[in-house]
Amino acid sequence: MRQVEYQKEYRRKHKEYFKNYRKQYYQNNIEKELGQSKEYQKNNKEKWVEYKKKYREENPEYQKQYRKNNPEKVKEAHSKYNKTEKGKANSQRSRTIRRAKEREIINTLTSQEWIEILKKYKFKCAYCDKDFTLFDRETRDHVIPISKDGNNVKENVVPACRSCNAKKKNKILIKKKGEWK
Repeated sequence: MRQVEYQKEYRRKHKEYFKNYRKQYYQNNIEKELGQSKEYQKNNKEKWVEYKKKYREENPEYQKQYRKNNPEKVKEAHSKYNKTEKGKANSQRSRTIRRAKEREIINTLTSQEWIEILKKYKFKCAYCDKDFTLFDRETRDHVIPISKDGNNVKENVVPACRSCNAKKKNKILIKKKGEWK
């Protein structure tokens, strides 16, 4: 038997031993391993970016799970990104698009009408019935979102807490028997 074949056979027979050995080695040399990993990523940036992109495409639930498990890291990453030139430009672009969209729609909602809407909903969120506070202020939520050609009129606006408004995103919700669907 050739030396290479012998080594393969030996490793196959002692698979558990080598698995534990690698695990122990990694734990004992974590600084070295992380340094090599970062160095590899730096030296092979295009390859690494392509690998991560492919991995995310093959595992669509990965990002959702990561965001769910690491909300502070995600928030910090967004905060850092928004401070970069690219992040500032992206934010400006989205605000510009929104303002342009608002110019194209019917925009007749007055501050008096907004107060009437708040009174109608008893100063509570239209979705979760939570009272508004100084720390959780009311937001104007468009039942038919502006991005889907909704107008900024009294009939299309409801008060919502920030979390409900963020969860709704640009969905169109219809109220049926006391529940939002």
